[in-house]
Amino acid sequence: MRRSQIVAEARSWLGTPYHHQAALKGIGCDCIGLLKGIYAAFGGVVDLPADYSPSWHVHRAEERLREGLSRYGTEIPLLSARPGDILLFGFGRGPAAHGAVLIEPDIIIHAYAEAGAVIASRLAGRWLAWRRSAFAFPGIED
Repeated sequence: MRRSQIVAEARSWLGTPYHHQAALKGIGCDCIGLLKGIYAAFGGVVDLPADYSPSWHVHRAEERLREGLSRYGTEIPLLSARPGDILLFGFGRGPAAHGAVLIEPDIIIHAYAEAGAVIASRLAGRWLAWRRSAFAFPGIED
């Protein structure tokens, strides 16, 4: 799969309602479901933890999301992330607890509970400060 295909697939999820632990384009998803759904569009299967509460990152210190993605994707230097790569974000001192797809050098697509849907956000301000790590989808090509 090419970066441009991942970006196009991510854009096709815009407006999907936010729904905790779901992964159905146009129906509902959370940030993990969005990443799973994008990869599934290319025949991939990602088995990330599904037994998480909406606030698990507040009560636990494990890097579950980062560790889960490391079984599938390749962790890359954060500042080397390019459109089509995954960015992980953490809030406060807790573990990375949110995922998004970089679609332009300064734009991410993510399922954001506060917005109630999959949205595009500028990678600036708090989102820039909250970045924790980056991953390339398995099999990605330029």
